[in-house]
Amino acid sequence: AYERWLRTNGDADETLPGLNASGKQLFFLNFAQVWCGSMRPEATRNKLKTAVHSPGKFRVIGTLSNSQDFAEVFHCPLGAPMNPVNKCSVW
Repeated sequence: AYERWLRTNGDADETLPGLNASGKQLFFLNFAQVWCGSMRPEATRNKLKTAVHSPGKFRVIGTLSNSQDFAEVFHCPLGAPMNPVNKCSVW
């Protein structure tokens, strides 16, 4: 999705007035926003035990921490929590 977005929108690092985020950063922020939510601790524990899918927080962290593009766009140092040395690459 990110590569397609780049082909469509280009790689200009322009920012919108009033926002301190580039278009590339907004792409990833939008992805995370989709999974934004709040759960009580008991509900989180129950979901982890019974649901087929992980809670949104972990879906975001797992996906983005394995993305080299995310690490580059947000300047995450290698070895940081969101840019681990060993990444899981599916595609």
